[in-house]
Amino acid sequence: MKTGKPVKMNYNREQVFQYGRARQVTVDEETGQITVDRITDAHDCGLAINVTSVEGQMEGSISMGLGEALFEEVKFDNKGHVINADLAEYKIPTMLDMPQIKTIIVESNEPNGPFGAKEVGEGAIMPTIPAILNAVYDAIGVRIHELPMTPERVYLAIQEVKKGKTG
Repeated sequence: MKTGKPVKMNYNREQVFQYGRARQVTVDEETGQITVDRITDAHDCGLAINVTSVEGQMEGSISMGLGEALFEEVKFDNKGHVINADLAEYKIPTMLDMPQIKTIIVESNEPNGPFGAKEVGEGAIMPTIPAILNAVYDAIGVRIHELPMTPERVYLAIQEVKKGKTG
């Protein structure tokens, strides 16, 4: 796993940069299997008091976003009971599913945060999901409209497009 080094930047409060994502995916069109190969995450955290901790938070957010995009789904039976209420059935990403990650820590002066620091945690989860969705679209030209993007859903969406239907 690659990590970045802090990048010193000075912004005024109107120019605060929050999150950035660049991504690369591989999609097997025969099976619908998506592999996220690389993600770059840039995050303005104010002053990075502990660089290792900031990088870990960024990597954790990517992991959680990856899980929402590709794995995590609560399933119900016809009576409304959860049928995958344990980690044997409720899938989350493991280290084997994690892409190569490059973190870019963007430091800025945050006068209202403790020691000039800002949030670097769960707020970065959300950009990961559309970044992966758009990377899949860029790779195969098919929009997936339901999460998680399971191999079955991706395969069926590819087949619909091949038959001339749009989703």
